[in-house]
Amino acid sequence: MQFNIEEVSPSKRRIKITLEPEEVGQIETQVVRKYQKEVQVPGFRRGKAPVGIIRKRYEESIKLDVIEEAISRFYGRVLDESKLNPISQGKVTDIQFEDVQKGMEIQVEVEVEPEIELKKYKGLKVEKDMVIVTEAMVQKVLEDLQEHFAIARDVDESKEGHWITFDIQQLGEGDVPIVGRKYENVTVRIGSGDFDPELEKQLIGVKVDQKVVVRRTVQPPEGAEDQAPRVESYEITVKAIQEKEYPELNDDLVKELNEENIDTLEDLKVAIRKNLQRELEERSRREFIDRLILEVLKENPFEVPEGMVEHYLDHIIDDLKRQSDDQPIDEAAIREAYRPEAIQRVRWIIIKNKIIEIENLSVSEEEIDEAIDKLEIPEDQREQLRQIDAYRWQLAHDLLDEKVIRLLEQHAEIIEVKPKWIKEEYASVSAEPEKKKSKKSGTKSRKGKNQNKGKDDSET
Repeated sequence: MQFNIEEVSPSKRRIKITLEPEEVGQIETQVVRKYQKEVQVPGFRRGKAPVGIIRKRYEESIKLDVIEEAISRFYGRVLDESKLNPISQGKVTDIQFEDVQKGMEIQVEVEVEPEIELKKYKGLKVEKDMVIVTEAMVQKVLEDLQEHFAIARDVDESKEGHWITFDIQQLGEGDVPIVGRKYENVTVRIGSGDFDPELEKQLIGVKVDQKVVVRRTVQPPEGAEDQAPRVESYEITVKAIQEKEYPELNDDLVKELNEENIDTLEDLKVAIRKNLQRELEERSRREFIDRLILEVLKENPFEVPEGMVEHYLDHIIDDLKRQSDDQPIDEAAIREAYRPEAIQRVRWIIIKNKIIEIENLSVSEEEIDEAIDKLEIPEDQREQLRQIDAYRWQLAHDLLDEKVIRLLEQHAEIIEVKPKWIKEEYASVSAEPEKKKSKKSGTKSRKGKNQNKGKDDSET
């Protein structure tokens, strides 16, 4: 056997295997003997048919089996001798085999992890969000707390600040309903701006079971200023209207929470600030790592092996199938949607492995044991984890990832910036907002966006 390996691209190799007639003849003889033992030829007992008749009667099948056996036997030998490590199943692209006496030529293309040269992974400029906890953030959590304890009452006619539940049907030309554009049980707080400020104003004064057509003007998209604004119309069917009575923010409300070491409103504010600080630090860290990896990818472009991308997508498909309880999923659509993510993930894996090689990074058994010791679980459970090879392998993998990130971080130029999301999420929350309508404080309501509850505020 002789073989030659040609580099087609950084991630693809073409293997040409040449077999001598003697090597092919040995395989052919073995295949024919197998046929002789297994097939039934009319006029002969099983296993007694002459070899010549077997070869003539099953010529094409024997030829295919000889090719299959030759690939199976010699392709593996080539990989062993060449130290080639394909990342996907090889693809046979050409076979030359007419007669045993002429030998055989097999051509296989395989994908390999590309041997890349990192251009830059140190000295990267990366932005990191500053951790800023404002009084507006604290106030928003407190308002969500009031929302949780609020008492809702049905009313007949809507006013600003009321909660209104309705069905909405988009209308076309001549106010004809557009098929597929109806949405049921939409709930909006009038004046919050969550739905649409222009439409919300038109919902003031409506009554339960009333139908009303509302309209809004939609400006042309950026770059199409020469187009005229268009008007969208909707039919609203009012199903329920409620006003809410909010409890006053005081020590009595805090006591209802029954939280350990939190007895007063001031205690609660301190706890909220600590939680927000921790959550924002985690958020800042996650986003910084994402930006750091993105900068590494930008500085080191290369062709990604298709086999690795497909393998990553296979895992996504398998996960989604498990989550869907074996319900049918559109695999083609999912592959298309997740393909950009798969390419980025594969590129990062290859770059990360190269950094580990260049920097000679590793994780010792002692480091794995130390990481297990830090787990806040009972000692008997920690001891069990120490004995599980698969867990130790995964933990070592995670620790190695952390070492790569720390190395990149240590050599990066970190630029601290004010988070953009602060303006977006807290623009409508003043540092000293008005009190909501409460049992003791009268009727006042804050105009602004109705936000999510509790700790999720800092993660939106």
